[in-house]
Amino acid sequence: MSAGRALGRAAPAAYVVALGVVVATWGLPLARDQLFFWLGLGLAAFSVRAWRTWGSLVLHWLPLYGLLVAYDFLRGAASVPVDRAHLSPQLDADEAMFGASGPTVWLQDHLWTPGHLHAWDIAVWGVYMTHFFAVWIVAAILWRGPRERFRRWVLLVVLVTVGALLTYWRYPAQPPWMAADRGVLPPIDRIVPEVWGRLGVRTVQSLYEDGRLVNTVAAVPSLHAAYPALLLAFFWPAGRWVRAGLAAYALAMAFTLIYSGEHFFADVLAGWVLVAVAFALVAAGARAGALAARQVVRSPPSTGSTTPVM
Repeated sequence: MSAGRALGRAAPAAYVVALGVVVATWGLPLARDQLFFWLGLGLAAFSVRAWRTWGSLVLHWLPLYGLLVAYDFLRGAASVPVDRAHLSPQLDADEAMFGASGPTVWLQDHLWTPGHLHAWDIAVWGVYMTHFFAVWIVAAILWRGPRERFRRWVLLVVLVTVGALLTYWRYPAQPPWMAADRGVLPPIDRIVPEVWGRLGVRTVQSLYEDGRLVNTVAAVPSLHAAYPALLLAFFWPAGRWVRAGLAAYALAMAFTLIYSGEHFFADVLAGWVLVAVAFALVAAGARAGALAARQVVRSPPSTGSTTPVM
């Protein structure tokens, strides 16, 4: 067996073992720096050939990583006092659609048992956690394929993420659990942290997860809802089974966010609208670029003056 083939088999195994040790010892690598490190290492481990294009990987991923790290810091910087954060518009919208107190209170009254975890509570926690991995794992997979698809995916992720940040800055908003803490709504439990604590799952801590940098009034739009919708829209041409699976994922995330007290339905809807706007902008840019390219092709090259010299 050649050295290259042996390395190609050993590298994935070593990667899985190393990741397992890190998760068992320090917890899930949810922070951006940790996650991007393990994604890059995984790309190299599962394709030794990728080592020859490591410079290309860094070139394509570094701007995205830098932007999202900046987003994490700016997200916290955009925070405002709770009493200055908006609540009435999203609360009124939910009550108009679902009745008094909105859907979160109704769902927790019928499905949540404080102090006792149901199977669906653990499932909700699992769906919620995919937010930290799904978009970036898809980016890693797309990077292995045609670069144009990868660049389009990165552009859409950047547009959606930056659009959310700008909205947080201009429209700070309270989530349902905060409204309940302030007595505006009946009691609401934050189910995801409850499940997390009951399961005893640890997580790697970093500046991204530092409470000083987390903006608790960054609720509109919901990026947790936007990213699954982005996946659904991006892979829509892949066929009905892919569409059905991703649509189920988007709906499961919406249910998770509302049931767990993290978002109003209006926040979820705003996330879906943000994705639609991002796709419209990218499509408009693509059409403008194609039109400009056709005009360049149709324009005959300049050949200079043909006036005869007398």
